[in-house]
Amino acid sequence: MLKRSITYTNPFTEQEVTEDHYFHISKADLVKMQMENVNEPSVQGDDGEKLEGYRAKLVRIMRAQDGKELVAAIEDLVKRAYGKKDGDRFLKSKEIWEDFAASEAYSQLFWELCTDSDKASSFMIGIIPGDLDSEAAKLALAQIEADAAQNGGQNAVTETSPPSPDIEPPTSGEAQLLTRQEALEMDSITLQNGLREGRYKLS
Repeated sequence: MLKRSITYTNPFTEQEVTEDHYFHISKADLVKMQMENVNEPSVQGDDGEKLEGYRAKLVRIMRAQDGKELVAAIEDLVKRAYGKKDGDRFLKSKEIWEDFAASEAYSQLFWELCTDSDKASSFMIGIIPGDLDSEAAKLALAQIEADAAQNGGQNAVTETSPPSPDIEPPTSGEAQLLTRQEALEMDSITLQNGLREGRYKLS
């Protein structure tokens, strides 16, 4: 969870106000985001880490410095992450978001993120902890496998990836059974496409 102190000038009183706001991406949120960006090419992070799915998309956008795409990505991430603490719960709703989006605090945050690349980078990457990335990938794989089984392995894919050099694709009509370790070591997009097409299945 990210706690962000936002300072802005109240337009009605002209007084400076500082408020704490909270942003959180849960495992469930990240699985959806990873699935929506399943065909995003992987990129190498600044620290050498291999990034995939949604995190890869964020890094690509920031490096490309495409203003229009960056603004859309910032707004989307803030909207997905914003919520309110309620005891041990973190609440998100359309009403909570709309209330924040209409505030001067949101206007100030959005301005800062759109005009300061360093702040945008730290916010966008910092809001998604690295450990959630791997956990979400496992859950996403399980969901893909379930979808493939339900649809008889006939799900179409829009993009394909070359097979992993470590695991030969099956030549027969039967799906190749992969161990959990083999699945985790395999290129994620190749694995996801293979599961969707019915070429692989998890043990």
